[in-house]
Amino acid sequence: MRYLIILLLFSILNGRSILPSLHSWFSAIELSMAGGGSLIISPTARIKNPANSILKKSFSTSLILYPAEIQAQSLAVSYPLEKQIILVGINHISYGTFQGYDENAIPTSNYNSNDTWIKLGYATKPGINNINYGFSTQIYFSNLANYNYSSILFSGGFIWQIKKYNLNIGLSIEDIMFHFNSYNNISPTRYILGIKKKLNHLPLELSIDYLFLNNIKNDLFISGSFKINNKINFYLGTSTRKNTQNTEVSILNSVLGSSGIGFNYGDNKILFGYGLYFYGTGGYINGIDLRFYF
Repeated sequence: MRYLIILLLFSILNGRSILPSLHSWFSAIELSMAGGGSLIISPTARIKNPANSILKKSFSTSLILYPAEIQAQSLAVSYPLEKQIILVGINHISYGTFQGYDENAIPTSNYNSNDTWIKLGYATKPGINNINYGFSTQIYFSNLANYNYSSILFSGGFIWQIKKYNLNIGLSIEDIMFHFNSYNNISPTRYILGIKKKLNHLPLELSIDYLFLNNIKNDLFISGSFKINNKINFYLGTSTRKNTQNTEVSILNSVLGSSGIGFNYGDNKILFGYGLYFYGTGGYINGIDLRFYF
């Protein structure tokens, strides 16, 4: 817990402006739950409570398709030890290839734009007090033509399991950034309070998450995981971003805006997932997750 307090102090000192790419989603389950479910396991997600990890050896990969041919790919390996769990992952998002122009609007060579994160995570297994914590470090590289930017990001969190009530409560401090370059872009550090409750009389695991984005904005996420059988889970989610995305162009867009839907199918050897997220302005994001246990 002492290390979490240190991260909190650093985060207060370092939140100023926005790097939008840090808010991209990299896993299908994030789409399905509309950005919520901070206590739901998703190894390829760039941002989740670092204390939340798979207790089995696994290899995971994801592919997310954004509008305008933007693609996000991820790889992650989870390796449990006796009392700890190590996670190594890579997240990459490509914005495409563009035609370059000089100051006279004369075409020049093509250029690319992309962002990459290399992640190392550490989490403890739940102890006697049913509390486990975790930390992650990410090295961030951003490229736009000949312009490059890099930084390092730290996150920390804990999860308290109250087994008597089938309840998990988690708190995470995410994206505390330190620069390698002299650029003045600093991502707002985010704080996420997550609650996950398994209902007694329904095959439903309800998640409620509150996101506080460093005095810039707050969002509330409500999502759920429905267990159809031992192999199939069905996901739904929405958030208060529905209000800011509501353009009132159509009733359908207003209803579906900032909402997600998806499913997972798997056993003790392999898991496949598909997720779909709808923008209130129209358009959608979709993607797949694939995980192998070994």
